[in-house]
Amino acid sequence: MQRKKRSLLFLIFSVTIFILGALLPGELRESISQLLHLGNVDAYAHVFFGALIALLLAWLGAPVLIVLMAIISLGAVIEVVQIWIPGRSATWSDMAGNVAGALIGLLVLSLGRCVVKRGHNG
Repeated sequence: MQRKKRSLLFLIFSVTIFILGALLPGELRESISQLLHLGNVDAYAHVFFGALIALLLAWLGAPVLIVLMAIISLGAVIEVVQIWIPGRSATWSDMAGNVAGALIGLLVLSLGRCVVKRGHNG
């Protein structure tokens, strides 16, 4: 039970960081990126957070279809909101990164469960 509670807290933290990062104005985002020497991390961030959020949702028991719809919905809302944020814009490539990340996260969890199951069966 404690593990699920920690996973839920980590999910909430991850979604919050993803949203905050996505809603930063363009100039502030660039300044932070330069300060932390992140380079062009945007595409990777969408894949990473899509995978992490999907993995955590599925780990907590959400069905695959619900996980995919949650990632698509979250990404779509963020992209629409970005239209009104200075220096930001909505892109299909960001949505594709979110979905690709979600599929990777689900695959990683599925493979992990197979490995654990195989280990228990000898």
